[in-house]
Amino acid sequence: MPDQPSNVDVRRRTATVRGVEFGRGRPEIIVPLVGDDLDALLAQAEAATATPARVIEWRLDRFRPDLEDAEDHREVTLAALAPLRAALGADRALLVTFRTTAEGGRRPYSTRALGALLETLISGRRAGTQSAVDLVDIETAREKGVVASVIDSARRHGIAVIGSHHDMEGTPDEETMVRILRGQRRLGADIPKIAVTPRSARDVLTLLSASLTVAEDLAGPHIAVSMGTLGASSRVTAETFGSAATFATAGEGSAPGQLAAGDVAGMIELLRP
Repeated sequence: MPDQPSNVDVRRRTATVRGVEFGRGRPEIIVPLVGDDLDALLAQAEAATATPARVIEWRLDRFRPDLEDAEDHREVTLAALAPLRAALGADRALLVTFRTTAEGGRRPYSTRALGALLETLISGRRAGTQSAVDLVDIETAREKGVVASVIDSARRHGIAVIGSHHDMEGTPDEETMVRILRGQRRLGADIPKIAVTPRSARDVLTLLSASLTVAEDLAGPHIAVSMGTLGASSRVTAETFGSAATFATAGEGSAPGQLAAGDVAGMIELLRP
């Protein structure tokens, strides 16, 4: 197994990227960018930097939907990395995410093409003299070899990994969600993530209970989200139940139930112990 990157300190239950510390104090707010071309992407980046969010997520599956060929899409995506990094400035961490259609994304992509895209962004992470990518999301339900390769490449380049799982149909039982989050950490994810769809208020409670159980492991930060309007409370009570981050918007969102970043920041502050 490769060594852990130096920006991860499991003993302190934190992971630090670009000065942003996951797992200590108030949860980080992550704002997604879903622009379909470079102009829209940069306009959204400008709006995101006006919010309290210190982490910005680039949803690669929403970028340039007009390009059907995966190689063309990969080249155009890599070319957009430098101007995006410049637009975000030095103080905000950049998370790159390709959400597959199986987990709520917009663009069909083979697992092999997905791995190639993420590894291209990881290895081409430098834009001038400035690090471009700080975190990478990989869906841990994808082909094991591709998941392992992306995690290994990220570690070699000092990039933190969010290992993610999204259930767009329902909410598994607590034991299953705990097992998924713990399994993601065993695979090498620095920040395991689960997002589920509630069908009842009890489903939201089940997600929150699973989050608290994993937090009590003291093994490191994780993210747990109950999506949709019904699950919106999970986005602002993250700190109480051990989740290290929450997703919020600066315009168009990327998942059901996301709230405006400024509103989320205010509610988190009101609910802090």
